[in-house]
Amino acid sequence: MMTESEILERTVVIGNELGLHARVATAMVQTMKNHSCHVTLVKNGMEVDARSVLGLLLLAATPGSELIVRAHGPGSQEAVEQISRLLENNGSDHVR
Repeated sequence: MMTESEILERTVVIGNELGLHARVATAMVQTMKNHSCHVTLVKNGMEVDARSVLGLLLLAATPGSELIVRAHGPGSQEAVEQISRLLENNGSDHVR
């Protein structure tokens, strides 16, 4: 069981043929409204808040890019799973 101070990380590969674009970024920000934990995405050393559409777009994550989803706080596990599904499944949180 994870404590609130532990940091959870998962590496994901962008599955959308358009990369991490505005629709996916918006869906991610909407998903984060349901969570109180802190989630960031990291690409090539650049770390941005998962609640910031602009920050997410600044990652310039193209198809096949690897991102690290990093979270800490209550509900981190669920948040990381939902964000990972959005990134890996073409912007949909429904597994295809």
